[in-house]
Amino acid sequence: MPSTFKIYSSSAGSGKTYHLTKEYLKLALHTSDPDYYRSVLAITFTNDAAAEMKERILSALRNFNDSSLPEKDKQKSEQLLDGITQDLKLEYPEEHLDKEEVRMRAAKLFRQILYNYSEFSVSTIDSFVNKIVQAFTRELNIPQNFEVDLDSNTLLRTAVSLLLDKVTDSKNDLLSQTLEQYALEKAREGKSWTMLPDDLMDFARNLLNEQVYEAITDLQQLSLEDFREVREQLFLVQKQVAETVQEAAQQAMQLFEQADVSPADLYQSTRGIYSYFNTWLKTVDLNYGNSNAAKTIADDKWYGGKASSAAKAQIDSIKQPLTELYFHIEEIKDKYAATFTLIQQVVPHLYKVSLLNELEKCLQEIKLDKNTVHISEFNKRIIDIVLMEPVPFIYERLGEKYKHILIDEFQDTSVLQWNNLLPLVDNALASGHFSMVVGDAKQAIYRWRGGEMEQILHLYKGSTKQLYENRRHGPLIRERYESVDQARQPENLSTNYRSRSEIIDFNNELFTFISQGHANFGMFTSIYDKDFTQQVPTGSDKGGGHIQVLFTHEDDLNLQYDLNGCARTATLYEGYKNEELLTYDESTLNMVLQLVRHGLSEGYALKDMAILCRTNVKSKLIANFLKERRFDIISQDSLSLQFAEVINLIIAMFRVFNRPNDSLAKSEALYLVCKVSLETVPDVEMTKTIADIANDKENASFFEQLRVFGFDVQERETGNLSIYELTEKLIRIFSLLGKNNESEYLFRFLDLVLEYSLKHSNNLNNFLSYWEVQKDKLSINTPKNRNAITITSIHKSKGLAYPIVIIPFADWSTSPKPGNLMWSQLPDDVHVTGKLRSVAVNTSSRLENTILSEQYNTELEKTFIENLNMLYVALTRPIDRLYLIGDARELLDERKAPKLDVQAKNVSHLLYRFLVHKELWAFGQHCYQLAQGKQQVARRDDASDNDTTYRVDHLASTDWEQRLKIKQHANNVFDFETQTVQRQQNRKLHYALARIAFAPELDRVLRQMVYEGIISEREKPEVAQKLKQVISHPRLRYYFTNKVVVEHEKEVLDARAYLYKPDRIVFDGDTVVLMEFKTPPPEPEHRYRLDHYAVRFRQLGYQKVKCVLYYFETEEVKTWQYGSKKTEQLGLEL
Repeated sequence: MPSTFKIYSSSAGSGKTYHLTKEYLKLALHTSDPDYYRSVLAITFTNDAAAEMKERILSALRNFNDSSLPEKDKQKSEQLLDGITQDLKLEYPEEHLDKEEVRMRAAKLFRQILYNYSEFSVSTIDSFVNKIVQAFTRELNIPQNFEVDLDSNTLLRTAVSLLLDKVTDSKNDLLSQTLEQYALEKAREGKSWTMLPDDLMDFARNLLNEQVYEAITDLQQLSLEDFREVREQLFLVQKQVAETVQEAAQQAMQLFEQADVSPADLYQSTRGIYSYFNTWLKTVDLNYGNSNAAKTIADDKWYGGKASSAAKAQIDSIKQPLTELYFHIEEIKDKYAATFTLIQQVVPHLYKVSLLNELEKCLQEIKLDKNTVHISEFNKRIIDIVLMEPVPFIYERLGEKYKHILIDEFQDTSVLQWNNLLPLVDNALASGHFSMVVGDAKQAIYRWRGGEMEQILHLYKGSTKQLYENRRHGPLIRERYESVDQARQPENLSTNYRSRSEIIDFNNELFTFISQGHANFGMFTSIYDKDFTQQVPTGSDKGGGHIQVLFTHEDDLNLQYDLNGCARTATLYEGYKNEELLTYDESTLNMVLQLVRHGLSEGYALKDMAILCRTNVKSKLIANFLKERRFDIISQDSLSLQFAEVINLIIAMFRVFNRPNDSLAKSEALYLVCKVSLETVPDVEMTKTIADIANDKENASFFEQLRVFGFDVQERETGNLSIYELTEKLIRIFSLLGKNNESEYLFRFLDLVLEYSLKHSNNLNNFLSYWEVQKDKLSINTPKNRNAITITSIHKSKGLAYPIVIIPFADWSTSPKPGNLMWSQLPDDVHVTGKLRSVAVNTSSRLENTILSEQYNTELEKTFIENLNMLYVALTRPIDRLYLIGDARELLDERKAPKLDVQAKNVSHLLYRFLVHKELWAFGQHCYQLAQGKQQVARRDDASDNDTTYRVDHLASTDWEQRLKIKQHANNVFDFETQTVQRQQNRKLHYALARIAFAPELDRVLRQMVYEGIISEREKPEVAQKLKQVISHPRLRYYFTNKVVVEHEKEVLDARAYLYKPDRIVFDGDTVVLMEFKTPPPEPEHRYRLDHYAVRFRQLGYQKVKCVLYYFETEEVKTWQYGSKKTEQLGLEL
């Protein structure tokens, strides 16, 4: 088989995963070698997708030889095997394959993969790139044992704090000056300087964004001094132009004043030539124009309708110089408008841009300190290695060699990701092997995280020049693209096996109409061209789909629709008693509720329905609305740990242990104990009791009330546990397992606590801070086969299908959001910005009048495409029924309706235009049924019905602490030979004494121990008291003063390489004092050990060696001068 690079353009529902699985199996089965699968690399973009593909491949291999399969599954399996066999016969005729030979190979391959599963290379792109990074740690200058950091927020927040900590009072500190000027500029804009850290953190996200990699790389070549020079140059140009214009305007205003001419005497009064000059004095905007002033000059129209003869005479006396001043300003506009406007757009972000380098240094400092690499760095770090090094060398370092590269969801691949994979694909093709990519430009909705839809589009259409010309690594990848072009084999998968024919036809017609109406967007029309339309599978009965478009608006009535007749009824929405006007949100929510009820009446189950929203805010609004009406739902919030009451109870208890006087935490904890553990809502009397206890400054009443409820927390012991042990104990005390059907949240929280304690610390305060930052992101996995409505964002619905799909709030904008940043490359002929070649500007229509106009129009088009793709993804999720709810606020009056010949502002306008095009739209009618479905029970997925689910009916947590001790800190903190509480405390005292050089350091060491989680705040006073007993002991306190020199826990190495480490070494003149702190009772070994140490110091030349033993609890002190026994008697001679 010749080298082939197959590019599948796979529309929604066209069996993309099926084709990927089939191609993988063909490659793995075309040879008799069962190990050949090791040379196939399949790359997806999520762990779920990788797991699904692995499961599909293994299931297919198993089913080929499973005689016990149900008949329907057997038929599908044989159909796939037949297809693979036929393709292999055509592509590899030399193998002389038949079906049974392929079946036998499949059995061997299945067994080989199971026995060598780690060689089964189906992974996410991040996982694969991580392997390359690990293979080149030395070249990349990162530690071999680095950890992958996924927490962007914490990393950026720490970096900003570190940057601000570097601010000094020095006048020569350029960083401090830059930050000061930036804060002052924010203040001049009317914004609080206290928002500076948040503003910097938000801007610093660009350092982790692959989408702006090239611009950030350019900016990192500049220093703070370079940025200062650029800033001064831009301010100077701005000032000079503004002063020149305002000087001319001032001269004009003086002419009016000297001639005693008022605006009323002039043509168009305050809207004419007078206003023209006066406006320049207020603000300088070189895009400003005044049509009345232009008419005055062009047509010589100077006089107002009521101007007197004297006034006209005065106007005549000044109109010549005014005309000259007008042309002078207009000439400045023509010459400098583009440059001046560019400067106005660049300057607001210049301070932040100049700080990116310093923030990057802080990020590197933090990562070096923590031994981490952020996941966003992988592709940036390896790009030069992958492009510059020979591919065989890369494979040698990896320890693997891939002959075939299969890439899924190619439309979401970033430029860096693809450029890192391109050499591997090129190498495979050069060796005569097969590779492929699968994607759909119409489903490219991840541009915000670096996805480039152009890549699949240009690869499929063969216009690859546009992918390497004028790119940073263009010369390096040009030859590889030329090689890829020769093997390119595009194929369109256009048959939709998911949706009913009415839904397929509706989507074809809608997007064809939108494409034809936006011919000015070349990339958009290339994506939605004549080949984009989908077909219904030949010979299948796919009719019966339902499509309905509804609109609502502010002040809509609370009346239901007759959904079959598409007419408003007199029946009120559920829960209303009287007719009233609703807000837009309220009306939409009630429409959704009616559609859900209607779906249930038509024979569908809750799990057959999905409500897809453009934003998480709207998803949350709908989820809360339906949850209040006792519907079971699956949503981002319903899966979030922070909304599970059992977790909130644990967190509230954590806060009480951390800060006993936290009245809010005590109140919340008691309330949740009643609601969750006692399964009762507090009445008025109990609520008052809870409030009194919460406000009590002493926390004894809080724990006493818990005992009244029947829960003895044993606060003194429990408060000293590690956070993982504390969590387990709280679960056990309050019997939380099984409560509220939220056990899965508890297990996820236990995993979280364990992970945090292992990676960070056991400090409860630190964990609570971490929880506050991360709680929005922490959730459980979606439960399988739960009969609940799915409420999710369109992004997360990608790849899924539902019998009924409801799309409320179908009104999102198709234009960039105000304030969105656009990173642009300045052409070489722009000199005003000096060394600054990449800039960040707000996406504004003002850019149309600058050198960045082409990039601005490209940004408009890409934003339009992304938002239309969002609509495409949503409309291709339904199997049977599709409902859209749009916004009719601008569609109520025909006279105010949006024009049909300009770009639509939002999705609702597009739906309106389509209905007008179909000659269905009627003003005042807000329900349109485009296809009526049949009443039917939704299709069920046989695979899900056959899933084997094991139910745990009883869960119990045992107090394992009585049977087992887990080592939590080093041996210098905890004594694991004896497990008494007293001995543990003595070990903590020992740990503290090893860190106290002099008595005044006591408080600092105690704070450090609390921070490290070695002791709790509750333990701190008791530990402090006992430490004071030691350091103030009459026989010891001298050794904790600055009159001596102290070394603690220093190791002494003898000639036999044995290490000796006394607890404390004190140098008092020519005397060495060796000190040990022990737990009673006294043992001979204690003196013997100190004498051992003394021998070593005598050998070092110290003649006077004093030994001191101190025993905790008894406060007994033993001292002796070494030398009372002969060295030989102790057996210590060398």
